[in-house]
Amino acid sequence: MTAPMRLVDTGLRSARRNVAITAAMAELHRVGQIPDTLRLCLYPRSVLVGCRQAADHAVHLKRCRRSRIEVARRVTDGGAVYLSGGVLAWDVVAERYRFGVRTSDVCERICCGIAAGLVRFGLPARFRPPGDVEIDGRTISATSGMIDGPTIVFQGTVLIDLAVAEMAAVLRSPAASRRRDATADLARRVTSLSEWLGRVPSVNELRGLLVAGVSHHWGCDLYYDAAGHDEVELAERLLDEGVGTDAFAAAPLAAPANAAHRAMRA
Repeated sequence: MTAPMRLVDTGLRSARRNVAITAAMAELHRVGQIPDTLRLCLYPRSVLVGCRQAADHAVHLKRCRRSRIEVARRVTDGGAVYLSGGVLAWDVVAERYRFGVRTSDVCERICCGIAAGLVRFGLPARFRPPGDVEIDGRTISATSGMIDGPTIVFQGTVLIDLAVAEMAAVLRSPAASRRRDATADLARRVTSLSEWLGRVPSVNELRGLLVAGVSHHWGCDLYYDAAGHDEVELAERLLDEGVGTDAFAAAPLAAPANAAHRAMRA
C-alpha cells in the first residue's frame, strides 16, 4: 500500500470557482502545504477550454452566451469539454512520481483506477491510451493534465447522463458541417452510465464505487476531508485575479501531462 490520499468533495460550484480551487490546490501542493488529494466536484452547464486553446475555434461562444452556459479556461491543457449536472468531475493533485515515472505510466494508472470504479457497476470499462476510459470503444471518461515542479495535476470527467445535443451544439466539430451531423458524430464517440445501466445513477452511488475502485487499484486508503482555510482563501484570491479567464496571467506549465479530452473537443 502507498501513502493514504485525502479525498475532498467540493460539490457544485461555478466553472470559474472550480478552476480556482484546482489552481489553489496545485499551488499549495507544489510548496508542500497540502497532501496528495483526490477532489470530486460538479459543474453547472458550462464549457472548459484548455489553458492553451483558442476558445473561439473550439466553442460556439455566441450559443453559450444565449444559453447562459459559462465558459472558463482551466489550468490544464487539452481540448474543450462540456460539463453539466450529469457529469462528475475529478482532480488528482499529487506528488509527480506517486503514480509512476513516465507521464504515460501516470496517466494509465490514474485512468485504470477510474475504470476500476466503473467496473463495479458491472460495466466493461477499460483504459484507452493516451488518456481515456472507454466502454465498447466510446469514451466515458477523459483526462487532461499538467506537471508543475514536484506536483502533477490530472483532471477528468465521468459521464453520468449525457446531454448529447447540447454538447454538440456548443462544441465546434470540424468533422461535422451541420448541428445534426455534430450530434450524430458525438453520439458515436461518447457514452454515459445511464445509457449502459438503463437508469441514471446518483452522484452518491457513483462516488462510492469510484472511491472503492481507485483505492483498490491505486493501492492506497482515501480519507474524507474538507478543503482547508488556505485553499479556500487562495481560491478566492485567484478568482479576484481572474483565474479561468483569458486575462489571467497564469505561470507557464512545466509540461503538459496529457492532451486528452479528444472525444469531447473540437
